[in-house]
Amino acid sequence: MRPVAMNFKQMEAFYWLCQLHSYRRVAERLSLTQPAVSARINALEEDLNVQLIERDSQHFRLTEHGQQVAEYAEMFANLHEAMSSRLDERRQRHLAVGMVSMVTTSWGILMRDMVARAAPNVLLDIHSGSNRDLRRLLRAGVLDLAFLTDEADLSRVPNSFTVQYDVGWVGHPDLLRDLKQPLQTKTLRQLPIILYPPSSPLMQVLSRMLHENRARPNVRHVGNSLATISEMVRRGYGISAVALSQVEEDIISGRLELIETTETIAPLDICCVHLNRARKTQVQQIFEIAETAAREWCETHPRFLTFKKGPAS
Repeated sequence: MRPVAMNFKQMEAFYWLCQLHSYRRVAERLSLTQPAVSARINALEEDLNVQLIERDSQHFRLTEHGQQVAEYAEMFANLHEAMSSRLDERRQRHLAVGMVSMVTTSWGILMRDMVARAAPNVLLDIHSGSNRDLRRLLRAGVLDLAFLTDEADLSRVPNSFTVQYDVGWVGHPDLLRDLKQPLQTKTLRQLPIILYPPSSPLMQVLSRMLHENRARPNVRHVGNSLATISEMVRRGYGISAVALSQVEEDIISGRLELIETTETIAPLDICCVHLNRARKTQVQQIFEIAETAAREWCETHPRFLTFKKGPAS
């Protein structure tokens, strides 16, 4: 196999072409001419010995190889941004923290406020997303700290803490009227249900529980995030299994009803899976604040959250 001679400028042009779908707009973005952008894309294809773009298509479309390279191009762009940030003294105050949405909407709020008071010279850049999204940022070297679920298949930071999120079924009271609880799984299947994307760890659990490989007796909706799914439940689209801390106020107020079921769902554990060793002092300070915030939040919201401190399992 001949060596690949691609360079960052080629990958940068390809990354922006994937984002903007226009050679003209990429040229404007990079302060180049359109022929220069085309030359970089052509050179990248030649160096990789694959075709990246379907040129006989009326609209912008990547080939199968192009879709694969697009993921690496995004990693290149993120890594370049992370490296530039580290080397730019004006941006040394920034720390990038990855959080799954359950953290962002719970103790992440308290962590943000505590950092602002205890470390005013530090600016937190919060990246909220799914395990899958945050893993990509980790691989690209963008994040200084990351809090993900155990299902991310990443090792916990030794002697870290864990926040356990209870998961349960909830629905709008109008959908549950006249149903005798606890509900059996076969009864749940008869209701409209809001599901998660296939990449979500909860989707795998729900699919097995509900036997989603069989015929579906009612509608099935899909939300792209916990926040979206929670709002869809509030709007009466259907029932769903969610991290209950996300909808605790709705349950207390009666806007949503916690559904008793004969089959329970295991809690989700959130833990720290990454600390940037290159910025050890700053990162350790923020990690300790995060631990304090998580503990205090769980103490004041004990119904659906549990704080655990101990060595990695």
